[in-house]
Order: sequence, then C-alpha cells, then structure tokens
Amino acid sequence: MVVRVVETACLHWRPGCEVLCMPVVFCKPDALYGPRSTVDGQRAAALLSALAARCADDGPEGVGEPWRTGAERAATQIAERARGEAAFQGTLTDADEAAVRLRDVAGRLSPGAISTREVLRLSVQGLGFVLEAERRVVLGEAGVDAVYGGATTTVEFDRVRADLVDYLAADSVEVWLLNGKQAECALQWWKTYVRHMLLDRKPGEYLLRNLVHVCDGPDADYLAGRLQG
Repeated sequence: MVVRVVETACLHWRPGCEVLCMPVVFCKPDALYGPRSTVDGQRAAALLSALAARCADDGPEGVGEPWRTGAERAATQIAERARGEAAFQGTLTDADEAAVRLRDVAGRLSPGAISTREVLRLSVQGLGFVLEAERRVVLGEAGVDAVYGGATTTVEFDRVRADLVDYLAADSVEVWLLNGKQAECALQWWKTYVRHMLLDRKPGEYLLRNLVHVCDGPDADYLAGRLQG
C-alpha cells in the first residue's frame, strides 16, 4: 500500500543535486514474516536507548544487559567502517532532539512482543526521518539483480547470487521512501545497531538475512520506481 509519494524531489544524492534528497530503505522478509517478525519490548527499548546514546554522543553504559554487548559491537563496527566509507561519515542534524525522542519512545514501550516492523519504524522516525511512502513488493530475480548486482564486484555477486535469490526473490519486502533533514549516515548507523541488537545469530546462518537494507546508489532509483508502481 502506498501511503504518499512525493514526486518533486530526487530519490538519493547525486553530484549537483539541488533539491531535497529522499533516502530509500526496505524491510527484508525476516523482519516481516516468521520468528523474527516480532521482538521483545525490552529488547526494542534497548535498541532505541542505544540509538539515543549514539545521538547524544554518550557511551553504551546506559544500555541494559544482555543487549549492551550488541550496542558496543555496533559502535565498533561503525567506527571501523567510517574510516574508509563515506556513507558512514557525517554529523547528525538536531542530534540532541533525536536523542530525546528516542528515549521518550523507549520509555513508553511495554514488555511483551512488538512487531519488528514497528520497532524499525519507531527507531527511524525517532532519528528524524519521515516515512513518506511505503509499499510491499516482490523483487523477483530481476529485482535482486537490480538491488545487489551493482553493490559488489561481478565475482562477489556471482558467488552470493543464488543465496540472495533464494532469500529475497519470492517473498515481499517493504520499501520505505523517507524524508527529513537528517544526515543519511544516520541510516547506516541505524542499520548497524538493528543488526547487532535485534538478531541472535546461529552458527552457519546466512549473513544477509539481517532485517533491513539501506540504499546508497542506483538501487534507490530502482526501488523508488517499484514503490511508485
């Protein structure tokens, strides 16, 4: 279902872009269906608290165990990737306000199961993004190629393509078109905290079964086109 589509803005940053840019992300099938489609409220609150601490430039000491370790791992990975990847670099807009929003939402969550999709929505909105439009789409093999084919070298993609198709081609994903003045590095940080704090990895588990995808190239144009029909 498309909530609302804004047609006057570009969909992601391009050199020379002079209009408001609109990031694109999608919730993967494991966030929407099956055992990972819900998360315990206390764990969800820990994720929101960790993101608030990140915005406020605090450490993860305020994040309760057993989730503090995940927050520490996320912070370490972000620091490592920021050394060489521009997508992880940047300064948040109105970071203190974002921290207040995230802590407020975390404090209002009840114990018990909450949908993973709702936790993802609350956290991305708490960071300062607005969900402008959403739609569930089936990628199919062509969609998997469009989203992931340009993200790796040909050799790397050929190696993982069969697993990607098996995981993503048949089940719906939920595409979100976002708005707001927040720095897009916040989405890379968000993705990293989500994966480290909401997932319990099993030995040998497929690593790309990891809840969310953040677009940072031509995949944004492709998915925005699918979102708009």
